[in-house]
Amino acid sequence: MAVLHILGVILKILGIAVLSVIGLVILLILLVSLVRVGIDAEYIGGNLKASAKVCGKLIEVYPNSPLLEKLKNRHKKEKPKEEAPPPAETQPKEEKPKKRLNLNFSRDELLALAKKALHGVGHVLTIRVDRFMLHYTAAGDDPYDTALIYGYVNGALSSLAPLCRKKFKVRDADVRTDVDFTADSMSVDFAIAVTMRIGQIFEGLFIIAFGALGIIIKNKRRLAREKRTGATDTNGEEIKQIEENRQAEERMNENG
Repeated sequence: MAVLHILGVILKILGIAVLSVIGLVILLILLVSLVRVGIDAEYIGGNLKASAKVCGKLIEVYPNSPLLEKLKNRHKKEKPKEEAPPPAETQPKEEKPKKRLNLNFSRDELLALAKKALHGVGHVLTIRVDRFMLHYTAAGDDPYDTALIYGYVNGALSSLAPLCRKKFKVRDADVRTDVDFTADSMSVDFAIAVTMRIGQIFEGLFIIAFGALGIIIKNKRRLAREKRTGATDTNGEEIKQIEENRQAEERMNENG
């Protein structure tokens, strides 16, 4: 009895430990999914600068990237390798035919696949815009073309603004357009800082993956069903043709 009691206590302790580990793993996954990542890029005065953003910290990617500098220095230190002798002539190996996934989507299946993809992308693209800046000045040799382009740009921005407000959470926006009939070329200054949660990225990818998998399975079942139906129809036609030939032979024998 004492041994059974001790075993029961040990099993309870192990069960609590396992549940604790599972709880910690789930908590860690939730915390990681809440981490915000993004990019901060700007093109001002003809100079491009881009940085990755992780947990509110910026890591410069271009033009001064620590990783790129390490790769450049490593490439310089590496000595050119001696050329290896050409391999001896060998008989060419027979290439095995690659198995291809035979998919023949119907119109309804393609529409369903597109809806799943858009639904998943919609989850990924629900991002937060911390900063958005666009300063555009239309200019050119022809004043008429300059004024026309200026009108097109303003019209496009007016059309896109409501969609952007609905889709994106914009914290700070600075959009200005101008026209300069004395300059020879237009000028554009652009800056954007966007972030999204890691969980959003995986959520969108899972939606696309599982949605596409379900549609592919339905497609394979439909093709197999059509193949079986086609084989049955073919056998029926052959039996019918044999019967007609037999009846024709009997009539010829009776007449002859």
